[in-house]
Amino acid sequence: MLSPSERQCVEAVVNMGYSFECVLRAMKKKGENIEQILDYLFVHGQLCEKGFDPLLVEEALEMHQCSEEKMLEFLQLMSKFKEMGFELKDIKEVLLLHNNDQDNALEDLMARAGAS
Repeated sequence: MLSPSERQCVEAVVNMGYSFECVLRAMKKKGENIEQILDYLFVHGQLCEKGFDPLLVEEALEMHQCSEEKMLEFLQLMSKFKEMGFELKDIKEVLLLHNNDQDNALEDLMARAGAS
């Protein structure tokens, strides 16, 4: 259940054309600051339009919200490793551990796959 101020915030952003679900997710991450919610939704929308999986975009926004370059790098590597058949939680972990270094992350993923 939303508080009156949360409801007002959601309504304001929904009236700008965003879906209720998207606004709620953004508000959970950003609080009731409409400007931050709009920034989040804008970047999220842009990355999804580039063809990235919306769930991966949310992960990237959470982990690299201050660097668009890092976010794109993370998304490209997540997508690539996901296509190779690795588990998302493992991919996220190794990319974080190796600071988006593709070779080290892949080596780590291969070692984990071999160990299981």
